[in-house]
Amino acid sequence: MTVVLTDAELDLIALLARRRDDREAYSIKEVAEMFGLSQRTVLRRIADGSLAVVRSGGRTLVLKHAPQNKVA
Repeated sequence: MTVVLTDAELDLIALLARRRDDREAYSIKEVAEMFGLSQRTVLRRIADGSLAVVRSGGRTLVLKHAPQNKVA
């Protein structure tokens, strides 16, 4: 299945990868707040495969550096 991303989604992915901090992952709420999106929009991007996540201890975290989070 091929996922087609909008320019806005590509910008989100690129900005997330360029954040300068030591963290490797962010909560859905943090990603939504960083980019002025709703949490539902972030969840849709996770569901369609645009954003890679890891699930741990009942939490879903968006990975900062993951192959599908990179702009080709």
